[in-house]
Amino acid sequence: MELRRLDDYQGWQVRLGGASLLVDPWLTPEPITGSFDRQHTAGFITPAQLADEGAAAIGVLLCTHVSDHARPMTLSLLREVSVYGPPRAVRVARRAGCQRTHPVRPGASITLACPDGSRLQVTVTRTGLPLGLIAVGYLIEGRDPDGVTVGRIWIEPHQPTVHVARQQARVDIALLPCSSVRAVVMPVTAGPAAVARAVVAVGAAVIVPTATEPERDMTRWQRALYAVRGGVPATRALVGAPTQLVVLAAGAALDLASIRAGAVATGDAAGE
Repeated sequence: MELRRLDDYQGWQVRLGGASLLVDPWLTPEPITGSFDRQHTAGFITPAQLADEGAAAIGVLLCTHVSDHARPMTLSLLREVSVYGPPRAVRVARRAGCQRTHPVRPGASITLACPDGSRLQVTVTRTGLPLGLIAVGYLIEGRDPDGVTVGRIWIEPHQPTVHVARQQARVDIALLPCSSVRAVVMPVTAGPAAVARAVVAVGAAVIVPTATEPERDMTRWQRALYAVRGGVPATRALVGAPTQLVVLAAGAALDLASIRAGAVATGDAAGE
């Protein structure tokens, strides 16, 4: 079982048993614009690359309908793949032409079969308020053909809470935001302190930051609107042993068998 970063922002892939599960994929070159701007950098994974790799696309998970998570151009290229997400997110997918959409809410369970008889068991988790009104997270558990758990990943790109983290314990990887983003007075993502508390509660072996450098491509007025604090160094300072913090570059992957063996191994495009 592997976790792979699809781009340098917040697109992810989970691979198991010849299957590919995508989370908030952004596989096309168009920039994110609107309330804030984000440009793709070199090295992001494309639909052609995924097709060449040959893994069966068994699902797409969307954390919310907001444009940096639900990318219509990308979704239009995945119209034959089942898409799961909050009701407003799957409406974006349907408008993009996706034919199999499934609205989900916290507590829902999804079973996705892999070609080799393995399966990915997905549980929809509750996001902290206020983003919990429109967003969700996911616990993804890989099981081999005999039903043995081979890896557990908790993805919460917005507001991890200690209460929810305890319900998921223990996990191999916690995929969490390390920068606190506040839009005027509304918190959008948690910062280092909240993430560190959640990591302890969930018992993560490894924390992987998502949505890194959210302010990188913002315009001047967007920087005035969004207050960004913290980041990877601040989070690293708060997350103590035995948890490791691993930053993945676009295209890099973490092997969960290696994590379980006590040796974090990253792909050939490894980050920090």
